Amino acid sequence: MTEQEIVSRYRKAFGFSDAIGAQHVEQHRKLEAELTKQLLHSTPENRWQVFDDCYTTLFRNLPWLNTAGVEQHWAKDRNWPRLLKHRSTILEVGSGKGDLIRRLARLGNTCVATEITVERGNRHIEDIEGLEWRSTDGVNLGKFERADTYDCVISSQVIEHFHPDDVKTHFENVLTILKPGGEYIFDTPHVGTGPHDLSKVFGLDRPSFMHLREYDFRDLRKIARAAGFRRIKAIIYHRRLNIGPIKSQLLFGYYTLVDSVLSAIKLTHRKERAVRRILRLALVPGNIWLAVQK
Repeated sequence: MTEQEIVSRYRKAFGFSDAIGAQHVEQHRKLEAELTKQLLHSTPENRWQVFDDCYTTLFRNLPWLNTAGVEQHWAKDRNWPRLLKHRSTILEVGSGKGDLIRRLARLGNTCVATEITVERGNRHIEDIEGLEWRSTDGVNLGKFERADTYDCVISSQVIEHFHPDDVKTHFENVLTILKPGGEYIFDTPHVGTGPHDLSKVFGLDRPSFMHLREYDFRDLRKIARAAGFRRIKAIIYHRRLNIGPIKSQLLFGYYTLVDSVLSAIKLTHRKERAVRRILRLALVPGNIWLAVQK
């Protein structure tokens, strides 16, 4: 690819204007490559500090990532609120700029927004009734919150950023702070349609930057059940067909079966992406959106 093609892909991928040029892309590539190494080599003992330092460095040195872009795309429609009971107690993991959690607070819910670095949360704090910002590592939530507190925990495009060794611990802690019958509702990119991080700008086949791992439905079934969640539902939404949002265990089984079949065929990653584009006609999404129940 030419330099201009890479810049164009970068702008499109992250929703940036023409003010972003080749020097921004190269600065981002170099910094995120180095930070990714630090994240992956962190230990359980120093992980929160390393992640805090890395994400603070990222957003402090690349300020355009914190002022523009297409983050929290689900917050721009009505689907998240329609999945929640009215006047719920909600904690969001990895609130970013807070688009989604602010919307939910304005609808009368009691909400807690969280971020690992003040470079994200504090820069976007607004005085909204029913909304509180807190700093956490996003993983060991039981250290920050009381057990059986929340009707719902949510995250959007977050778990792919966790160290792979921490994801099960994250789910276990979400389970702890949920009330009996509460739900963890989250979305994350599907590995079969990726990569979805900076890697896609450079045409790579697998995530090589700060998406430390991308998942499929089978991966998340294993993790959620090992953590103790008793029911898993996929969420479907299709604007053109006026479907949803609907939570469905049957749909989750269907998506898991598709993953199993495509894995057995052993397609190259590029061919799998092509097949999955066709399978969208069969309502197979490129993004995973689940509700797992305590």
